[in-house]
Amino acid sequence: MPDFLQKKTHFEYDFLNASECLNILTAEEKSELVRNKTDIEFSAGETIVKRGVLVSNVLYVTDGLVKIEMLNDNKLYTIGLVQPHCFIGIVCCFAFKKFDFTAIALENSKVSFIDIEVFEKFIKTNSDFSLALIKHMSGVSNGLLHRMARLSQKNIDGALSILLLEFSEIYNSKRYTLPVLRKELADILGYSKESVINTLSKFNREGIIKVLDRKIEILDVPRLKQISKLG
Repeated sequence: MPDFLQKKTHFEYDFLNASECLNILTAEEKSELVRNKTDIEFSAGETIVKRGVLVSNVLYVTDGLVKIEMLNDNKLYTIGLVQPHCFIGIVCCFAFKKFDFTAIALENSKVSFIDIEVFEKFIKTNSDFSLALIKHMSGVSNGLLHRMARLSQKNIDGALSILLLEFSEIYNSKRYTLPVLRKELADILGYSKESVINTLSKFNREGIIKVLDRKIEILDVPRLKQISKLG
């Protein structure tokens, strides 16, 4: 049985993650899901799904890191980063016939493409799974709204601090290699490349982080967290 069907489900949690949702499925449904999914590997920088493509699958990241971009007023915005054992754009999959976002692999990634008709069948026939999915989608939507609102109120210092801490959580380490170049980092934050470079240099000079090309080490976590709140 795949890893994403192994974790135990805990209904007492207010927020259910994607793994927990899938574990609501019966043994027979899990087997049917496995028969109706395709695992595809993507290289860093490769497009996983493009805006405007017909929605025929629910996408689930089993390995790697993915960014989601949306087009608004002819400008691209990065609205979130998707880690392993998470759905890609689940809140949009059932609202439109075509994907309203683009998903790009930031690292070498593996994605499961699950037949959406099979997924919809489970929603109709398994009420516990339907409730779990609603809870999950509600939690995801809430998180996206809070993240976007928080970033929109920050200057470059605060926004960059949030993203550096976010990567630290993703990699579960104060030392990590940025999966993106400075220009891509700027695009994620909505600031210029020069602003990002200058702020990284400032944080480095002030001993908050240590920067060596794309390698980052957070030296002063409390101070970076303070900047993320006040910046």
